[in-house]
Amino acid sequence: MTAAPDAAQQTPSPSLVAALWRSVSPSLEEIRRARRRLHGKAVMILVLVVTSYWALVISSLPLLLRLGAGVSLACGLVAVGTSIMHDANHHSFSRRRWLNRLLAHTSDALGASSWLWRIQHNTLHHANANVVGFDADIALSPFARLAPSQPWHWWYRWQYLYIWPLYGFMAVKNLLVSDVWSMVTGRLDRQPLRQPRTPAVVIRITLGKLFHLAWAVVIPLMFNPWWVVVAGYLACSWLVGFVLAIVFQLAHCVDVTAMPDETAPRRGDDFAVHQLRTTADIASPIPGLGHAFRWLVGGLDHQIEHHLAPRLPHTLYPRTAARFRAACRAHGVTYHLHPGVWSALRSHARWLRAMSVDPGSAPTDRLAAAVR
Repeated sequence: MTAAPDAAQQTPSPSLVAALWRSVSPSLEEIRRARRRLHGKAVMILVLVVTSYWALVISSLPLLLRLGAGVSLACGLVAVGTSIMHDANHHSFSRRRWLNRLLAHTSDALGASSWLWRIQHNTLHHANANVVGFDADIALSPFARLAPSQPWHWWYRWQYLYIWPLYGFMAVKNLLVSDVWSMVTGRLDRQPLRQPRTPAVVIRITLGKLFHLAWAVVIPLMFNPWWVVVAGYLACSWLVGFVLAIVFQLAHCVDVTAMPDETAPRRGDDFAVHQLRTTADIASPIPGLGHAFRWLVGGLDHQIEHHLAPRLPHTLYPRTAARFRAACRAHGVTYHLHPGVWSALRSHARWLRAMSVDPGSAPTDRLAAAVR
């Protein structure tokens, strides 16, 4: 089911939504089975990454096969980010704290600091989804405007055209710019880093980025011409960054979700209502293709359930989502669900177009509906 932004005005009872969510919570046995499936999937992903890396970087296979290995490596790295790193940083990969912490460093291997990621994603984004000034994930200035209360600049008129290729540079931006800027300024968007930036933290972040450059650039240079390595790195990094950026945008920056201001209630029982207003799931109705998409994005097509229970293994979200949707439907609670990936992409495109308009000349009712 989907709803226009102004449908978010019909706010359900916070206690009702919280009770509905508790009523569909999975059993301990379901969690154990889902975690076993997650571990099996992680092994498959690591085999895919290692095999693709060997075929692309070290082997002497024909060019077409190596190009195919580059695509499969990019898919494997996306899956590492969505299905291993993401779960581990939320402590949902394993019951063992040390294993979660170890696998959380796959974020550093991908080029982004796991230490900063946990602050930006776990603390700021999850608690304040789509809230300007708190949720740094929707702060793309000076490249784009994603919320009505963000400042408008004349070049945003064309953001619905130019932002798509820019999404692909997210990985490089995290590697070279975003993390460094956050450490220098001590801020994530408008929010100060409350955790101390100790020398140990700086060293850990630096070592993570050096490790990323070692496997992604230095080792390939031992087997391939420099220009091949540069071209391959940029292409693979762009694909990974594009998919990861798009997955997030389709869940939050679309024309069916709300962009509430910082005064909106979002704690206690209001937390569940806030997640329903600001988040959308994506249906995967096409057999085969839908399963492949779900496998690749690591359950992030079920962002509502992930926000409500981030410590559940993502392999449990499809079953839990089916129950929660049915419960919401039975009680008349709005639940944002894109019918498919293409529908979600069009919804994001419409939102980019709406936010590209000068607010001084835009209808005020459209913008007001978006923030309620």
